[in-house]
Amino acid sequence: MLEPQTRAALSEQLSPPSGFELVHAVGTTFTLDLTTALTVPLSFAAHRVADHTDPIGVLDAVRRSADRIDIFAQAGAISMGAPSDLAAFLEPMIHPVSVATGLFHPKVWLLEYRAGDETRYRFICASRNLTADRSWDVVVRLDGWPADERYRDDAAATNPPLRSFLQTLPELALHPLSSARRDRIRALAERTLSIAWETPDEMRGLAFHPFGVPGAARPDLSGKRALIVSPFLSDDGLALLRQNVRTETHVLSRAESFDRLSPASLDNRLTGYLLDDAATQLADADTDAAVPQAERLSGLHAKAIVVDRHDGSHVLLGSANATGAAWNGNVEFMVELVGSLHKFGVEATLNALGELKEPYPAVGGEQADADEEAHRALEGFLRRLAAVPLWARLLPAEPYGMRVWADERIVPIQRSLDERGIQLSWHLLTRRDHGGAALGAGEQQGTELQGLPLTDVTPFVVLVVRDAEGRQQSAIQLAQLLDDVDTRRDAIVARQLTDRAAFIRLLTLMLELAGVTLEAGAGASAGFFGASGPGTGAGLFEALMRAVGDGHAGLADVRRIVDFVRQQGDEHQVLPDGFDELWQRAWAAHLELGGVS
Repeated sequence: MLEPQTRAALSEQLSPPSGFELVHAVGTTFTLDLTTALTVPLSFAAHRVADHTDPIGVLDAVRRSADRIDIFAQAGAISMGAPSDLAAFLEPMIHPVSVATGLFHPKVWLLEYRAGDETRYRFICASRNLTADRSWDVVVRLDGWPADERYRDDAAATNPPLRSFLQTLPELALHPLSSARRDRIRALAERTLSIAWETPDEMRGLAFHPFGVPGAARPDLSGKRALIVSPFLSDDGLALLRQNVRTETHVLSRAESFDRLSPASLDNRLTGYLLDDAATQLADADTDAAVPQAERLSGLHAKAIVVDRHDGSHVLLGSANATGAAWNGNVEFMVELVGSLHKFGVEATLNALGELKEPYPAVGGEQADADEEAHRALEGFLRRLAAVPLWARLLPAEPYGMRVWADERIVPIQRSLDERGIQLSWHLLTRRDHGGAALGAGEQQGTELQGLPLTDVTPFVVLVVRDAEGRQQSAIQLAQLLDDVDTRRDAIVARQLTDRAAFIRLLTLMLELAGVTLEAGAGASAGFFGASGPGTGAGLFEALMRAVGDGHAGLADVRRIVDFVRQQGDEHQVLPDGFDELWQRAWAAHLELGGVS
C-alpha cells in the first residue's frame, strides 16, 4: 500500500476477477476528465479491446457499460482532453453534484461482479481524481464476498458508513437520476451490509470514514507520533490533526503549502519533507530498467495519515487533505486499517519512502501569489455557476436546433460576475460557434441554437469565465436534455463506421455481446463469408449464423446500426458485399427461433 516500488493502474484495479463480469460500478471523483472516463469501460471489456485508441472498441465498451456505471463528480470540475464523439455515450453515467458547503472530493469505487450464481465485490479508495494526471497517489483495494454466518456480524458492524455514503450520492446530483439508476444504487447500498472484506496482508481493524454525509464521525487520530502526507495544508487543518498527537509529527507535502503556513504551525515538534522529483526515475523492480518517461510519476497527490498507538499503527488513506475544509466541510472518504508498528508505523513508512523524500526546513509566512489567487477565484465562480441546473430542449428540424437555459438561481450569480468585471460565455462541447454570452433564466429567456446536425446535438455545455486581465477558466456542465431522439447515438455510431473494416470490427464486438466468440483470425482481415485462407479460422458468416436465436440480444443491437446506416444512404460504402441478403435471412431465422412469426 505505501510501498512506492509497487505500481498499479486504475484499469487493473477495476478489471473483474477471472471469469466474472461487471454488474454495477459506482465511482466518485472531484475533477473528471471525460476522455479519461471513456477508458473506464475498457477495464470491464479488456479481453475484447486491447487498444484504448481504437474508437470502435471504445465505442462498443462504453455502449455495453452505460447502464451499469454511475460516476459522481463535482459540478464545475469536469473537463475534456482530446475531443471525441463518444462522449455522448457517457451522458447517462455522469452525474454532476454540488454540496451545500465545501466540495465534493471523494475518490472511491464500489464494484459488483458476477459469474453465474457467484458474486464478488471490490472497494477502491484512492487520492487521485479520474483524470490523466500522473502524480504520486496511494490506493487501497478491498475484495469482498457475500458474508456467511462467520462474518455476518462483522459486516453489519463495519459497513453502515459505506451504505450511508452510497445512499447520499443520488441526493447530491444536480438533476434527478432515473428511477432505475436510483433504485440500483439503493439496492447496492443495502447489499453492502452483508459484504465481508478481505483486508490487506498483515492488516486488521477495517473502518470506513465518509465525511459530510449523515451519520459521519471523525476518526480517532490520537497517538504517540504521526505522519501526514498531503499536497495541501492549512493551519487549522494541521492543528486539528495534531491536537492529540503526543510527540512529533512528520509531514510530507509541497513547498508552496509549507511556505504559506503560519510560522506558529511549524514548531519544533513538526518535521517537514518534500517529494524529491529526481527520485521519480526509479528502476522497475521486475526488470531493473529505468521507468519510461511516459510512465514516470511527478508531483504529490497522495493523502495518508499514519498514527502510532499502543495497539499498532493506524493507517488512513483516501481523499482528505490536511486542511480545515477537508475535515470540517467537504464530502470526503478515508479508509482506516491497523497494522504492526514494525511494518506500518511512522518510522517504517518513512523508511519505505526512502529517497523519494527530502527534508524541508520550512519557515512559513509567505502570501499566496496574486495570479494564483485570481485563478482560484475564477474556479470558485465556475463552481457556483455549475451548481445551477441547466436544461436544453431539442428542436425538431433538419438540421436540428436547441434551446438552452438555466435555473433562476443564475440571475444573482451573473449579476455578481458583472459587478466584478468577469465575463461569462458558453458553447456546446461539440461546437464552439454555437453558444451565447449569458444564460437565460427559464425557458422563455433561453438561447436558441440552429443549424446542428444530429451528431452535434449534446447536453454537454462548456462554461467559460474571463476576468479583466484576460485570465480564463472553463468547465463542462451537463444539462438535462429534453425531447431527445432515439437515433442520436445511432448517428454517432454510424459516423465512426468510415469503411467496411470498421463495420466488421463493430459487428464482431456486438456478436461477442450476443455470446458468440469468434475464432482467432476472424475480423476485418477475414473473408466475410468464411475464412480468408487456411488457418485464419471461421469468418463472420459462421459467427453471424451462430448468433441467431432466443436470448441473443446483441443481434438486435446490430439491427439498429444496420437500419441507421441504410437510412443515411451510406450502405454501399460501409456494408460488405452480399451482407444485405445474408442479414435478411439471419434476422428472419433469429425471429423464428425466438418464437416470433
